[in-house]
Amino acid sequence: MKKSYDLDEYVAGQLKDPEFKREYDKADREIVAALAVKNLREEMGISQRELAQVSGTAQSTIVRIENGNLDLKLSTLQKIAQSVGKELEIRLV
Repeated sequence: MKKSYDLDEYVAGQLKDPEFKREYDKADREIVAALAVKNLREEMGISQRELAQVSGTAQSTIVRIENGNLDLKLSTLQKIAQSVGKELEIRLV
């Protein structure tokens, strides 16, 4: 009989591979950034189009950020944050 794996168990095993861990960590940071932009926009009660307009960014860029389909630049995050009166905070942990 085939052994079933819990996703957390599987990922924990894969994280022992340095290359997998590097890519996993990169994807995690991108997801966190995407969610931060989406949550900020939703908390402000504005649309993607409105956020794009106030930040001087294309709406397609906001869509791609929120979908995690963009290699996000710090300058883009800074521009979005400043345009809505927020500060961008980056921490090394």
